Amino acid sequence: MFRGYIAAVVTPFKDGRVDFESFGRHVKWLSNSGISGIVVCGSTGESLSLTSQEQKDLIQFASKIVSKKIKLIGGVISPSTEVCLNLMKNSEEYVDGFLCICPPYIKPTQAQIVAHFSKLNAETAKPIILYNNPSRVGTSIEREAFNYLSKLKNIVAIKECAHDLSRFTMWRKGLSRDFDFLTGNDDSAFGALAMGAVGVISVSANVCPRLCVLAYDAFMRGDMTVFAKYRDDLASLHSLMFAEPSPAPAKYALRRLEIIASEEVREPLTSISDGLRQKIDEFLGEIVPCQNIEKSA
Repeated sequence: MFRGYIAAVVTPFKDGRVDFESFGRHVKWLSNSGISGIVVCGSTGESLSLTSQEQKDLIQFASKIVSKKIKLIGGVISPSTEVCLNLMKNSEEYVDGFLCICPPYIKPTQAQIVAHFSKLNAETAKPIILYNNPSRVGTSIEREAFNYLSKLKNIVAIKECAHDLSRFTMWRKGLSRDFDFLTGNDDSAFGALAMGAVGVISVSANVCPRLCVLAYDAFMRGDMTVFAKYRDDLASLHSLMFAEPSPAPAKYALRRLEIIASEEVREPLTSISDGLRQKIDEFLGEIVPCQNIEKSA
């Protein structure tokens, strides 16, 4: 169900409030770029800085724009199972699925991880993508827990951010049904695809969605000459997008592209440094042809 390039969408702000005009413009641009889906209110969307009402409003707003053209995935990020369930209940009617992270900060045991995701699975009819990001949450979903969770009806995919690429090959073995492995690491995305992943949930796709799609398509059809050029262009972008805490670099790039009106982030995040601004400006200037392709998409 969840393959190809999926953009982890930023949440634009203006004067402290969600800027729905910019958000709508960005989502429309992305939906016309060839990507297969978007994640709204994920970690790139600063979900932990959003109220539950803002999250519901953003997802509902996005659903009217994408209108089944691409997959709409709702981010579910909280250390509380009850809060996760409420977030899912508030937006279930608008989404094609949920991206649910392993509970952050509290470092749950594997048994607690299984219990948490089992309860989420039981309380929704929508597909769930597990989100394993040990560097952010402090713990990792391990093989035994994954094997159990992958058998649950509504858990159909995993976004894997562990740096062990062998998981994309080894963990697929022995599964009794189709299950989508996605990577959440832009910098090693194509290595993950080579190891068995079928898609990427990407920060960089906010800024160059069409370039990401062209690279993915070239890779999947085995056109390594074309792929190599796109891969190298994207490598520079990936580095810039994580040179300072995300999503501030992506927001600056999107403002420079006149997709969103402001690069504002919510504290404790801050706007990026002048040095990084200059590097992003240089990158955008070097890929003008790519940007022309994207704006005409």
